Amino acid sequence: MTWRSFHRWRRGIGPRLLVRVLLFSSAITLLLTSFQLYFDYRYAVRAIESRMSEIEGSYLQSLGESLWNLDSRQIELQIEGILRLPAMRFVEVRETTDRANPLVVSVGHRQEHAALRRVFSLVHTSRGDQELLGVLSIEATFDEVYRALLQKAIIILIKEGTQIFLVSFFILSLTHRLVTRHLTALAGFLGTYDLRQPPPPLRLQRPAPKDKDELDDVLAAFERMRQSLERAYEGLERAYEALQESEQRFRDYAETASDWFWATGPDHAFTYFSQQASFGRDWGTLIGKCRWDVAADVASEPEHWRRHMATLERREPFRDFVYQVRYVDATLGFVSISGKPVWDAEGRFAGYRGVARDITERQRAEEALRLAQAELAHAARLTTLGELTASIAHEINQPLAGVVTSANAGLNWLAANPPNLSKTRETLERILRDGTRGGEVLARIRALLKRTPPAKTLVSVNQIVRDVLALTAGELRQHSIELSLELATTVPAVLGDTVQLQQVLLNLIKNAVEAMSEIANGQRTLRIVSYLGELEGKPAVKVEVSDTGVGLSSTGGTRLFEAFHTTKPQGMGMGLWISRSIIESHHGRLTASSNHGPGATFSIMLPGENQGQA
Repeated sequence: MTWRSFHRWRRGIGPRLLVRVLLFSSAITLLLTSFQLYFDYRYAVRAIESRMSEIEGSYLQSLGESLWNLDSRQIELQIEGILRLPAMRFVEVRETTDRANPLVVSVGHRQEHAALRRVFSLVHTSRGDQELLGVLSIEATFDEVYRALLQKAIIILIKEGTQIFLVSFFILSLTHRLVTRHLTALAGFLGTYDLRQPPPPLRLQRPAPKDKDELDDVLAAFERMRQSLERAYEGLERAYEALQESEQRFRDYAETASDWFWATGPDHAFTYFSQQASFGRDWGTLIGKCRWDVAADVASEPEHWRRHMATLERREPFRDFVYQVRYVDATLGFVSISGKPVWDAEGRFAGYRGVARDITERQRAEEALRLAQAELAHAARLTTLGELTASIAHEINQPLAGVVTSANAGLNWLAANPPNLSKTRETLERILRDGTRGGEVLARIRALLKRTPPAKTLVSVNQIVRDVLALTAGELRQHSIELSLELATTVPAVLGDTVQLQQVLLNLIKNAVEAMSEIANGQRTLRIVSYLGELEGKPAVKVEVSDTGVGLSSTGGTRLFEAFHTTKPQGMGMGLWISRSIIESHHGRLTASSNHGPGATFSIMLPGENQGQA
């Protein structure tokens, strides 16, 4: 326990504060002591240099007299007096003469590297002239100076170190008393604080100060934070309960929904299926497989799957992609799926998530509806052709009458003597042309009468317009209707069923003729225009059928395409509904609008497949 207490104390603020105070105070003390010792050193050196200057003024003349008299004893006494001065280590007087044994008197010990060395000339003055007798050499040492500085430094450091240590511990105790023990209590309170069971507010074990200090501010801020956290926790509890309730609600929805949920990874392999996945199989076995590994129509619908996989490669969302799967009993079913791409936190593609639905029953119902609609459309075609019987009979009678007339003329040209073969050839060419024309009319009628399943191929909208006008030309002449035909020279081909598209156009032309037949006076004009348009950002063919008839009523215009809605006394109200259904099955649009003048305009928009087919 003692060791743990020491270890905890060692990691606290107090020891670090103590170390920093000691280091800072020691650095300041050393710096100030260094400055003081340096100034003392400079003072001692100047004192020694000053003594050298005093020796020059006090001893040189007497030493010169003694050297003139060659009084070695007197010289020795004098230099011994110099040696007794502080810091002097060696003094020597050397005679400058030509004699073999010059006078040399020295005291003390010579140093190889003296701290301070001075040399003075000794002269004798006689009759105003000075004569050099010798030199006085003096060497001084700084040993005593260094020793005194060292002693002074030791005394200063001991004194200041003791003072710093005591002051630091005093600061440490004050810090502990005033700050760190309260911080420790605050940390202990925070470490055991539990929002679910909040303790009473923290109170510091100290006398209340006269004026609030920083610790009081910390406690006040913590108390505000504690109250805010408790309020936030209560709100979070309520929000969490609401989230759990909402999550359970949506889980219930998901578990009872007919849809099921799925997820795929970046490689488009399934990573998740919800428990609602149907078809009587364990969908867990499909984890790791791709959608096209499950589908039963990849080989039979390659273009359908190519467009879907292109969407996946572009990382785009998709809706209502329908494909076939096989039941466990080997029968085929239909699945409709929708999905959106998922990205991770770094923006990398992480796969798709979405929903799927078994639409087998819906597909079967739609197929039955399509068959019923086809039967109804066939009946409508029969009705329309019945109404156009007189016009069609006229269109057939014309080439037949031409054949008969040309045949009689040919016989007459052959009966001539000699036979006129060139005129006969021209007659036969007219017979061939009229027969071909009659055959084409019959072929168009037979195509409209046939009850065949829809077969979509690339067709030319302009050619469909021409074929239908050939059937209705007599009807237009009978009602004195002027035809204005403006077909674009280059429009995309469309993927569609020729007979169904002919039926739509035939129905629109028939309605236009009936609308204009009610006009007693005024010009009757049927205008058919085709041109290049745009549908959902892609090229499309637009065909407009305009008339100058009675136009659309303000109340019935919005219900034009409803089943069994009609404005005609003998109408069934199915023509426009069937027409719109056919166009929508071709992924197009059929709309109606009133003209600025008399009449109305019906517009067909069909998606184009390729450019350049008129």
